[in-house]
Amino acid sequence: MSANVIGGPTHWRANLDELTLGAAHLRQATEQTMQLAGDAMLAGGILTGVTIMTPQGPLIGAKTFELSTGLMGMQAEVEVLTHGVEFAVAAYLEAEAQITNLMTLAVTPSAVVLSVLGATTSLDVPNDAYELAIHGTTSYLWAPVETAFSAADRFVPGSKLAIGHAIGWTFGLDENIWDLAPTQRTYGMLAHTLEQLGLMQLAPYDIENITQAPGGDGWQARESIYDGGSTKAMQLMKDYAYEPDTVTVAKIVQPDGTDAYAVMYSGTTPLGDDSGPLGLLHQENAFGATGVVESVAADSVHVEDATMQILEQAGVPAGATIIPMGYSQGGTHAMNIAMSDKMKAKYAIPDVLTVAAPTGHRRTDDLSTNFVHIEHQHDKVTALTGASNEGRINRTTIEVKGYPDHEVPAGVFGPEHNFEVIDHQLAEALHDPEVARATQVPLESLENKMNGSVSVQQFHLNRQPAAPPQHPFAHPSAFSQEPKKIVSIRPLDEWMTAAATK
Repeated sequence: MSANVIGGPTHWRANLDELTLGAAHLRQATEQTMQLAGDAMLAGGILTGVTIMTPQGPLIGAKTFELSTGLMGMQAEVEVLTHGVEFAVAAYLEAEAQITNLMTLAVTPSAVVLSVLGATTSLDVPNDAYELAIHGTTSYLWAPVETAFSAADRFVPGSKLAIGHAIGWTFGLDENIWDLAPTQRTYGMLAHTLEQLGLMQLAPYDIENITQAPGGDGWQARESIYDGGSTKAMQLMKDYAYEPDTVTVAKIVQPDGTDAYAVMYSGTTPLGDDSGPLGLLHQENAFGATGVVESVAADSVHVEDATMQILEQAGVPAGATIIPMGYSQGGTHAMNIAMSDKMKAKYAIPDVLTVAAPTGHRRTDDLSTNFVHIEHQHDKVTALTGASNEGRINRTTIEVKGYPDHEVPAGVFGPEHNFEVIDHQLAEALHDPEVARATQVPLESLENKMNGSVSVQQFHLNRQPAAPPQHPFAHPSAFSQEPKKIVSIRPLDEWMTAAATK
């Protein structure tokens, strides 16, 4: 094929997801049947009591008893079946994970060598090699640590679990640190360290509406989405992918008269020429290098808050259809927003589109949202988190290959990270019948929402000054301002007794 397609309805993993979904539906149907059966048994009991002195009374009672025992037996059989399906799927995935870990350890040295060559020469190295190099290296680093804690756990049972929760709490995590992939542990601790050293500070954003020519309702009308290139969703996002530090909300009229809202996050803002070696860490741009850390290590906690404010300012009603979309760093923000419990509680999120974004570290069992990831086979950026996107029935990754015949700007990360290159190669790949068949369902779900008239609002994000790092034993009065929420790692003020009792 002219592109690799991982996941989606035609992928082998879809069979496992369909088994899991089928078991869940069967259990739900059985529960509903048992509720109806309870009503029927109650009615049968009443009818038996009323007709007990008639010839039909005993017959009605016997039939009611037969119905109740039969349904109870069916419920037990369904429970056994669903547990069996869930156990079989879990066992298969566990075996697959163990085999994958062994293979990762075996090929990590060669992957590291290839990655170094790919980063320093013009050699085209698949992003799989970069992912293996990052994941394998961090796994090697963490292996002796986990071994030491596992050994201690044999002498003091439960100590590894307790320490994992304690470390996780320190870093503001909602899960045990041992449940995180080694790469995510490393990035989280690195972000925490840089924050405490004052080299990098994450903070909330101020929002400014920068819509150029808003109408009376605040929305700026624009031309319909260009019906060319690869897909309409890609053409819409291409218009806003390079807007610095900007979130663009596009209101698209649907065939039934309702509106869908594409929320688009731009890519990483380039560094200035005079930034210096530490400019990468001190950069104040919302979607600068610090934004990359927020998207990868902090699940876009402040971008999530900013998005909620933006949608409220734009007048998007609760319950509306939201389609998070993003390029590069913006794609990681889009993925995080789509998985946000706060967002899903207020809006419907049926589709997500990311382009050239590192999103493989985000795993989800949500089978109701259509996740579409579009990448280039040799793009280093998508390998940043050391993880590939999992292939699921509702999660499709289209990995395009090759380059256009015409010259294109290489940029910092090479031409394979260029949006137009990916769009051009995707358009060519979709002419391949196998690629078109494998991607038809997920892409149509997006395309069906892109046909109406479009109007936009744009918002610029400005990062607020972050509170200075604090010593855990310093008195609160030693600081002139109330500490702000810096990042979704545990703020130091939560360690202080005086602050904790507020």
